[in-house]
Amino acid sequence: MPRYLLERTLGDVTRADLDDIAAHSTEIRLADFPQIEWEHTHVVRTDAGLKAFCVYESPDQDSVLAHAAALGLPVERCLEVETDLAP
Repeated sequence: MPRYLLERTLGDVTRADLDDIAAHSTEIRLADFPQIEWEHTHVVRTDAGLKAFCVYESPDQDSVLAHAAALGLPVERCLEVETDLAP
């Protein structure tokens, strides 16, 4: 199944905020988007605050973007993952 990388700017949020966002995302995904699997998210600090790079497994990009819209978080980019490299 294809995997997608979503890039999001979250701004100045706390770790507790991140945990709440993750919990709400899981609730929405399980209730309305069971075809999506959230693999993981990398969170980095930038000049604009926190930025998240979320990896989802999904049958299509539209489902991932619909989930993001339902969650209410911005998506700057959504890219299909071509492959992974590891040491």
